[in-house]
Amino acid sequence: MQATAGELAEMLGGRLEGCADIALNGVQGLEHAGPSDLTFISAGKWATQFASSNAKVALVTEGIDVPGFDAASEALIVVANAEFALITLLEAVRDIIRPLPEPGVHPTAVVHEAATLGKDVFIDAYVVIGKGAVIGDGAQIHSHAVVADGCTIGARTVLFQKAVVGGEGYGVLPHPETGMLTRVPHLGSVVIGDDVEIGVGTCVDRGKFGPTTIGDGTKMDNLVQIGHNVTIGRNVIISAHTGVGGTAHIHDNAMIGARVGIVPHVVIGEGAQVAGASNVLRDVPAGAAVGGTPAIPIRDKLREIAALRRLPELVASSRSRRD
Repeated sequence: MQATAGELAEMLGGRLEGCADIALNGVQGLEHAGPSDLTFISAGKWATQFASSNAKVALVTEGIDVPGFDAASEALIVVANAEFALITLLEAVRDIIRPLPEPGVHPTAVVHEAATLGKDVFIDAYVVIGKGAVIGDGAQIHSHAVVADGCTIGARTVLFQKAVVGGEGYGVLPHPETGMLTRVPHLGSVVIGDDVEIGVGTCVDRGKFGPTTIGDGTKMDNLVQIGHNVTIGRNVIISAHTGVGGTAHIHDNAMIGARVGIVPHVVIGEGAQVAGASNVLRDVPAGAAVGGTPAIPIRDKLREIAALRRLPELVASSRSRRD
């Protein structure tokens, strides 16, 4: 990136305060930013760090005061939302240094003759597309990913490296006569909507009967496990190392933190939030925020943590009274 503070302000539709001609050639967080890097301030708690940083130019959300700002030698680009303005900038830079892949099928990919590929799809090296699979227009399937037989991938959806859609669902039962574990066949499929992202190494199991489904706009991080016949709604966020048990239902706009375990059959309501490292053992109401093991309302969990921190003091006090 080669631009001045004034040029970036014009590009992003921001209000420039301070020096317009500071030359910039990179983007960094406050901690690592140098004099030629653009940084960003999206909350007041970061604004106090600007004066002690090496940064000279910052994207700043409207209404945030930046203590120690020197208009004679520094610049602020004030925008409605610094994080979204940064996305606009990064997208422009990406198109230069890491452009989106050109449509096409790599010669090492294995695409079944009975699969259906939409317009402008990108199929990378060593991808496997199974019999009867459907890949929507503009979808991207990156290297070593697998779309198994009969699975559907929506338009503009992205499967990152080594993601597997349509793997055999996990289900075993002890045989009534021999006691040996017997695998339950899974004959369903996976249906993924439009504009979905499936992270690196993530696995989405096929359903036992009907499909496992993921709604439009949902974004899943790396190393997520989605069990058989799970239903995930629209615009759901699921962070890394989360496992979702079979037939669970996650409604629209829910947010699931990292390393969350969700047991089978649980329902997570619309807009609910689950804190990282939680284990969800029962239904979560719409709009609720829960955390912990087992997951409980987050305010109750915070009170529990506060009480545990006081436990040594209470024990010492009790012993003192007994003595």
